[in-house]
Amino acid sequence: MEQKGGAYISTLKQYQAKADYFACACLQKNDGYNVHLTPGGLMYVHEWNNLQYASAASFLLAVYSDYLSAANAKLTCPDGQIQPHEVLNFAKSQADYILGKNPKSMSYLVGYGPKYPTHVHHRGASIASISVLPSMVSCVQGFEAWYRSPEADPNVIYGALVGGPDQNDGFNDDRSSYEQTEPTLSGSAPLVGLFAKLESLSRNKGPYHKRPTTEQPSQNYHHQTSVPSTKSPGVPPVRFLHSITNTWNVGKTTYYRHKVVIKNTSEKPITDLKLVLEDLSGNLWGLSPTPVKNTYELPPWLKVLNPGSDCSFVYIQEGPQAKVSVLSYQ
Repeated sequence: MEQKGGAYISTLKQYQAKADYFACACLQKNDGYNVHLTPGGLMYVHEWNNLQYASAASFLLAVYSDYLSAANAKLTCPDGQIQPHEVLNFAKSQADYILGKNPKSMSYLVGYGPKYPTHVHHRGASIASISVLPSMVSCVQGFEAWYRSPEADPNVIYGALVGGPDQNDGFNDDRSSYEQTEPTLSGSAPLVGLFAKLESLSRNKGPYHKRPTTEQPSQNYHHQTSVPSTKSPGVPPVRFLHSITNTWNVGKTTYYRHKVVIKNTSEKPITDLKLVLEDLSGNLWGLSPTPVKNTYELPPWLKVLNPGSDCSFVYIQEGPQAKVSVLSYQ
């Protein structure tokens, strides 16, 4: 496209012709030889794990739009010429569909948004953690006790892209419907590049510049926010946002997955933050214990909590949530 192919121009032109054919087919401009779209606008290629094809194609279209823009060129299709930004807009439409702008209002990226698949075809997601269920789970038991369980996954497999809906935008959130609920790296990986491109465009004006809110509780989950006033003397300049992100039953016992976000609400960096957790009976991740009982500090890799920034930790236990308070800070 930069006319620097030398003796290989003719070969490279063949590659470009294939790229044009592919892009035109995705954008429904290929004289009828187009990629099928669902009624909701999703590219549909295969009944088994279709979203891996849609995410990969969208990533390629985003890359190709950059090439076209750099060369000040247009995509020439049998049904007309397409501007580079139109190619990118189509790729964005696929990202929007995946994240919830679809007839089901379902995010197919697990852990993103208020509604996402909760019966993922994945052992790590569907079998309780060893911290909750210390006894061994055999292969057969995994099928009999967990695979067929009607309960939601005890573990949220954040960032996993499931297979996705059928050609009519229908989706069956069931582990046995593995064509639709099985996650793959080949599906999630291209989204990293696509989201990076969209984030670079939106910056501070669009929905993609924000970190995904991956741990929103469902409508039935308890959600509590504790917001101390940073103007009152003696009140630590941090805010705690406590939410329950998952719940499941083991026998007659109900377990809850709690997430606590710690945000620096001051205009100064905070160091040496120490927290006290009362009524904690389960396992905890994201904080480092100190020699003092029930006292924790930020992990070693997070020395400073800068103004406006946040970090989080999670814990699992039955019963009420733990009480979190600040012991000291600098």
